[in-house]
Amino acid sequence: MVKSVKAAKPKESRGRAPSMVGGIKRADYVSALARGLDVLRLFSESRPQLSASDVALLTGLSRAAARRFLLTLSELGYLRNDGEMFEPRPKVLELGYTYISTWRFPELVRPYLQDVVDTLQENCSFAVLDGSDVVYLARAEARRIVQSITVSVGTRIPAGLSSLGRVLLAYQSAEKIDAFLEQHPLRAATPMTITDPILFRKRLSTIREQGWTLLNGEFETELLSIAVPVFWPDGEPVGAINVGAPSSRANAEQMEKVYLPVLKKAADGIARAFAASGRDLSRIQTVRLSGEIP
Repeated sequence: MVKSVKAAKPKESRGRAPSMVGGIKRADYVSALARGLDVLRLFSESRPQLSASDVALLTGLSRAAARRFLLTLSELGYLRNDGEMFEPRPKVLELGYTYISTWRFPELVRPYLQDVVDTLQENCSFAVLDGSDVVYLARAEARRIVQSITVSVGTRIPAGLSSLGRVLLAYQSAEKIDAFLEQHPLRAATPMTITDPILFRKRLSTIREQGWTLLNGEFETELLSIAVPVFWPDGEPVGAINVGAPSSRANAEQMEKVYLPVLKKAADGIARAFAASGRDLSRIQTVRLSGEIP
């Protein structure tokens, strides 16, 4: 049994189709498929193995229903069943690879991230907003320790705690920001984390006005992170890039004067590469702030 598994509060999207799902009719919404994907997303670095009881607690499903979903996913090759415990199999990677392979992420993005790394000698990442999280889709590393968590392609971090997430939230409508704050209350990662919704809205407004954001000790103590948006030709942000550094290697003034120009240059280069690719990339920013399970 996985430790510290708490029962999930019932949500509209669990157990029945919501009245609106991206504009489709209720009759077109396949609840079983949605539940199966919810079960698959439960597995993480902190929850590498789950039992039927764990899944039931986390989703609100009955234990019998949770076990049926787990056994079905095992039969399809996505999970491994070792007695009572289940864990992901490599086939799960196919789901993420299908998304990334639909356009040339490495070819388009990584050279610009590497330019940042070569200049600043700090790790640089590209991410998009997905529900209440940011998802890392490309990364170049300087092989220097920046933060305690391991970040790689596919890593998800709460948007409110991330410089990447905040710079992308800043460009959302007021209605979507209100919905985000209502459905995903701000939580402190350090004593410096902003948790007051009013102050958070003001910070997002400032970010949008200046076009970048800097987090200092809000995600991890003594960690600074600066991020800028990457825009599609219509002016909408398609993603964001950031650089993080411990306070032993940089301070807020250095971040703004030295790191920010390098990041902006890379963001402009990525935007030009997107435009030159001739692809419709507006779909890569999957923003879901309307109550769906993140």
